[in-house]
Formats: sequence, C-alpha cells, structure tokens
Amino acid sequence: MGSMIQLSVGNLQVDWGKNRGFTDHSAFFQTSDVTLVPYYYVVEGSDYIDEVGETQWKITVEYKEGLSKPLCEVKDRIALLGHTIEHCRQEFMYLANLNNFDSERFEFESLKVALATVDVSSIALPISEGDEDFGEFFREQVFPKLGMKLPDGDTRHVLFSAAEGMENLSSHSVLRLLAENPTAATLPVIWAYKDLEDGGWASRDEFVHRLEPSERFLIVTEGSSDAAILKHALKILKPHIADFFDFIDMEEGYPFSGTGNLYKFIQGLISISIQNNVIVLFDNDAEGIFSFNRCSQLNVPANMRVLKLPDLAEFRFFPTVGPGGQHRLDINGQAAALECYLQLDDNACIRWSSFNSNLSTYQGALINKDRYKDCFLGQRSRVADYDYKKIEAVLDMIFDACVSLKEFSRTEELGRMP
Repeated sequence: MGSMIQLSVGNLQVDWGKNRGFTDHSAFFQTSDVTLVPYYYVVEGSDYIDEVGETQWKITVEYKEGLSKPLCEVKDRIALLGHTIEHCRQEFMYLANLNNFDSERFEFESLKVALATVDVSSIALPISEGDEDFGEFFREQVFPKLGMKLPDGDTRHVLFSAAEGMENLSSHSVLRLLAENPTAATLPVIWAYKDLEDGGWASRDEFVHRLEPSERFLIVTEGSSDAAILKHALKILKPHIADFFDFIDMEEGYPFSGTGNLYKFIQGLISISIQNNVIVLFDNDAEGIFSFNRCSQLNVPANMRVLKLPDLAEFRFFPTVGPGGQHRLDINGQAAALECYLQLDDNACIRWSSFNSNLSTYQGALINKDRYKDCFLGQRSRVADYDYKKIEAVLDMIFDACVSLKEFSRTEELGRMP
C-alpha cells in the first residue's frame, strides 16, 4: 500500500500524497514548528453501514512528529510566497480555461465567500487512501456542504466541471481562502510527514529545513544600525515570518554605509542582473529622499523594490532645534531616520545640521538616537507598555512590498503555463 502524507487544517485534509508522489509544503513552516501531531488510521475490518446507508470505518489516532502552525500565521507565509487573494482568482480563472468549466456559473467569488463562511468542522474529509483526486472529494464531500447555490440549469454538469478545476487548485490557494474564515483562522495547519520518513521514502530534511534562497528577501539599508533594528523588530514582532528576510553580514563591517554608496550598490545589482529578491530601504530624511528619487530613474528589475521609510502623522509637528531656535516642524522627508520609528520620550528632538543643496532643505538627526536604539535592541520579547506602532508601520510596508514582488512573479509564472 505504501506510506501516506497529509496536509490538513484541523481535521480538513487539503492535500495528500503517497510514497514519492507528494507536494513540498515545507515553506509553510519553520524548523521550530516540529511537534507531535495526530495521525489517523483506519482500523482493519472495522467497516460498517451508518444510519444513512453509507459505509464508515472506525479510526484510531496516533501522535508522531510533524509540522504544525496556526493558519493565521501560515496566511502571512503564503502571501510572502506570492499567493494573494488576487493570485487565487487568477489561478481559478486559469483552471476554468484549462478545464473548460463555466466560471460564470461556478464563480470564484462564490467559492471565496463559501470558504470564508462555512463551518470548517462540517466539511472534514474522510481519510484518503491515496487513490482519489481532490476533484472527487470536492464533488462528493465538500461542495454539498459549502451551501453554494448554482444557477438554474444542468447542475450535475456544472458540478462535475467545477470538480475538475478544483482537482488542480493549489494548496496555497485553498489555505489562503480558508484563512479568511474566522472559524478556521486559529486552527493548526498540519503536515504529517512521519510515515514517509519511517517508510524510507523521504528523509527528514526534505520536510524540515530553511527556506530556499528564491523564497527569501535580501534587505539592504543605509547602515548597520538600520539593519540591526529591522532584524530585531522582525524577531520580536513578526517571528512567524522572520526567516523570510536576510540582511547584509555585518560581522566585518557594513559595506554600504551612506546613501551615496547604497545608490551605487543598487546600480551594481542592476548591472549584474541579480537573481535574489531585493528590498532596498532609504531613510525618510533629506539625503534618503534625494537618493530614493534618483533610484526612480533607474531601470529597476522586477525582483527588486526600492523603498523609503513611510511618512507618518506623528512627525508633522516634531520638536526640533537649530540656528533659528526651537520649533515644531514636519520632519517627514527631512530628518526621519529609522530610530525615529521607535518609541521616543518627551525629550526627543531633532537637531538641524547640514544644508542639502540638491533638495534645498536642511538635513536633521535625532539627538541621542543611540539611546533609543539600544533600549529597543535590549528587548528580549515584546514589551507590554512599549509603543511599537511606528516600527510596525515600517514592517508592514516592507511586507506589502515583498508580497507585491512575489505576486508579480507568480502571475508571470501562471502566464507562461500552457
């Protein structure tokens, strides 16, 4: 019979494989997600006929090693792999054309709404024996329980055609759509691989390993301080996706300090057609804005995004000091370096320094910025009374840029498929 592997949300099986025939779902998880998970087996000779005349089997449960992560966290990982709601829709339409099912009668929006509202426990699939396809399960087990209403006409034909499409809908799309369901969001996504390992079909490191380089993002900032802050922010605020991001190795000194050198570095990356996914981040100050605007004139490749720190309302009336005295001024675009996005105190103040003739404005810097940085970097975990709102805005901007980058890549891949 061979060995089985299953991917599930709670008790709902989303994907399964047998022996060497399985899909790699390792990117949904981190190596720290290894834990004991339930494995379900049919008790031999336990078949019986239930009250509605259908054959059922008794099930036994064993707990063995597997991978498990809440769907709400897997949702973010799926997004960073490029599988957004829009990509789900594109995949659905591609399958409609490929399998000749009528997407006007069985609409993507209907599937989206159904999966976002259905009681997930009510559509738990029976255990797969490895010789069924998802189309059959969708038609016989899932579709009737989704509560979806089809237009008048040949319902049987529509259902059969829809099942053909669902047979090939990726697990990424199924999970992404289910993640919008409040009853499913907190359920564990489980990848039960142990039977394949024990059966000799695959080794453990095929399931438990770091993300591939093509799945990660290289973050390049103006200096080592910015990189340290962002890396630490991901660790304590978004640990479930922190492994997606790499930073320049700073052990031997940071090689791209300053906006001018960073601009030249970007030119170099473009010239060599770098294959990595790259996010470049400039400060929201006079020098950063100047270089950011210069980069807008470059032919930046699809696998690169050039960003600047976001403008924030908190910076519009910020305490400053300079030759003209003390004033509350808008420091967006003039003096908002990354340290300004940490929690500041009542003594926080910008000191104006050099004049940037290219922008006809002064460059400013946060006084005692290392004190705010060191306070943040000293945190071992999220602190209850610390204000993370501004640095979270930075992380959200980077996250959105990465998702957009990968979504574009996935769309191109889908367009190249026959």
